[in-house]
Amino acid sequence: MTDSRDRPIVLGGGMAGIAAAMELADRGASPILVESRPYLGGRVRSFIHQETGDEIDNGRHLLIGCYHKTFDLLRKLGTDDLVTIQPALRVEFRTTDNSDDTLISPSWLPPPLHVLAGMFRLKQLSFRERAGLLRVGLDVKRKGPHENETVAQYLGRLDQSKRTQQRLWSPLVIATLNTRPEEASARLFAAVMRLAFLSKSHDSKLAIPRVGLSRLIAPGEEYITSRGGRIFSGRFVAHIVRIAKEWEVHLRDGMVLRTSTVLSALPWRESSTLLGEHLPRLQKGPSPSPYPGELPRHNPIVSVYLWFDRSLEEMPEFNAMLGTQVEWMFNRRKISGEKNQRFPGLLECVVSAADTLVELDNGEIVAIAEKELRAAFRELEGANLIASQVVKEKRATFHASPDINKARPVPGSLGSGLFVAGDWTATGLPGTIEGAVRSGLIAARQICERESEQ
Repeated sequence: MTDSRDRPIVLGGGMAGIAAAMELADRGASPILVESRPYLGGRVRSFIHQETGDEIDNGRHLLIGCYHKTFDLLRKLGTDDLVTIQPALRVEFRTTDNSDDTLISPSWLPPPLHVLAGMFRLKQLSFRERAGLLRVGLDVKRKGPHENETVAQYLGRLDQSKRTQQRLWSPLVIATLNTRPEEASARLFAAVMRLAFLSKSHDSKLAIPRVGLSRLIAPGEEYITSRGGRIFSGRFVAHIVRIAKEWEVHLRDGMVLRTSTVLSALPWRESSTLLGEHLPRLQKGPSPSPYPGELPRHNPIVSVYLWFDRSLEEMPEFNAMLGTQVEWMFNRRKISGEKNQRFPGLLECVVSAADTLVELDNGEIVAIAEKELRAAFRELEGANLIASQVVKEKRATFHASPDINKARPVPGSLGSGLFVAGDWTATGLPGTIEGAVRSGLIAARQICERESEQ
């Protein structure tokens, strides 16, 4: 048994666990981070594709300028320069019927006028439809949606046309909440709108990593260990036991860690399995239990990588897609600047809320993506598909329905030295990197406050 009672133990090395361990290390708490995988990052990771030698991601993470805590973390790690931030918000929409459009927000206007001005230029919407967008912005800022309203119900109440919802709101909702508008929480949608579009103009800008995601957080291990922390990677937690005023963390390899403080930064299901039995006597007050009898539904995200036999430099860096199952296209070669002579062109397609697509076999998914891209991009004429890879993240994020917050626990203390963090906790945001980082910081600071009071 290892006596580490003065060292908080962080379970899980995803973004919440990394953020918590870094904060604890900064404050001199010498944390121990336990991660089952041989690497840190959780779902934020990349790997080498064996056939092509390219580094590809487990799933695309498009950052936004309003991810302040995430960018703070990247600056600490010295990797913020590996992310390109737009000079001003610009999103090109591609379709298969030649009704393309572009949202360009002038950065010199104050928020939210800069975004509204950009939306007002959408040529595929009528003047009345564009003017109606202001109604949404004003309502989000002043009143906001009802507690149990879906996004579709909310937008319908604000007289947003079917075309406006299809061409603007629906892609935005699915991209940020990974849930379809007819099922998604209008309050969570409004929270994203306020964070990204109603504060500073910088906050609405999109930010794209130019490298594999693992490289963004690669310095995390050295950052933590150089400040007195310790990392056990490739080690599985079997169970935890409460003994007197301490916790014993039992690893599957037989090692036992004893501590007064445990922070679970594991995903919802894993946290439920590990901590559930301890909650009946720890849970106090009206805060929701993080482990309801039935765990909330989670939604998948599917990423499709397509390699072509010629360079695709004439194609844009990225596009939102309308009227297709593919929702985003990213030109990986153009974004990264990296070359591959044997596999010159590399496009990445992303499908959020991919409930139906995820059940298809990989060949069918590749065929759908290729067909839709060729219909939307004339630049692909004459380019031959020579390799492909499908990545299915079946439990990418929680299903962001209106009642989800009733099941999400507040990040931080659950009582008796037990803490929780993760993008699934009640951060006020949907399941995002920013939510994960925020929750880890909240829990770490509460741990340090608790230690200082003892």
